[in-house]
Amino acid sequence: MTTFSIIAAALALIALLTVILPIFKSPHQPGSGASPGELNVAVYRDQLAQMAEDLRARKLSDDQYRSAREEIERRLLEDVPDASAGGARRGSFAAQALAIAVGVAVPLLAVPIYLVLGSPALLSAQPVAGAHGAGAQQIDAMVGRLAARLAKQPDDGQGWTMLARSYAALGRFGEASSAYAKAVSIISDQPQLLADYADALAMARGGRLRGEPEELVDRALRIDPNNVKAHALAGSVAYENRQFAQAASHWERVQGLIPSGSDFADTIRANIAEARGLAGAAENKRPRLPAPSAARAP
Repeated sequence: MTTFSIIAAALALIALLTVILPIFKSPHQPGSGASPGELNVAVYRDQLAQMAEDLRARKLSDDQYRSAREEIERRLLEDVPDASAGGARRGSFAAQALAIAVGVAVPLLAVPIYLVLGSPALLSAQPVAGAHGAGAQQIDAMVGRLAARLAKQPDDGQGWTMLARSYAALGRFGEASSAYAKAVSIISDQPQLLADYADALAMARGGRLRGEPEELVDRALRIDPNNVKAHALAGSVAYENRQFAQAASHWERVQGLIPSGSDFADTIRANIAEARGLAGAAENKRPRLPAPSAARAP
């Protein structure tokens, strides 16, 4: 895993810890204070944030960061259920929420970006590898509970966003598209959300970007001309339309916005070369008009 994807995964986990616990925990009684499990989550969240900063500053190697993060995740799952007896049910529910956060966090932000251009002509966001193995039923149950909660709280844009990303990570792109539509109807000006919606909608349609997915990408780029995923998708749109020079231009924008030396950067570089080659070949095949005859003097 590259530094870029590790940082993205850390940020995803931190964000999910912030969002998922308030959604699933029981309401606090006035004056009850935070439970021990919730305090532990706050401490570990701060540790993850600091570690991400240290990794970015290269104070930690990739291997050191990975080991430390795994240790924090292990302690999270051990400590959260140790809430006081009065909050035992809430602690158990929070532990389940953390399980889905740990299991789904990495694909939610890191993987969609990396897999957009696996083949230039087709988006390739794959479902989570472990989603159909051990723990799949628990993850599905937690996602189902979130969907049920949102049915009662339909104005929670952040909740719809998390549900959509969870569905996408599980490969349930039709349901992800519906959840993204709900989120976008509430939060209409977030370019990353629009790009993610376009991605899921295209996957639900067999990888086809023309139509509404393309319009969503255009909206995202109007709001943020430097959005990496929107440019990656726009390049795929252009490639699908056989506009190879335009595809290469979008991917060159991506190349200037991502860390060099990563696997993603290598993929982008290869796609640019392919698109430029196809653009040149198409230009050479165009029929050339004969030069106009010189005007004769009277």
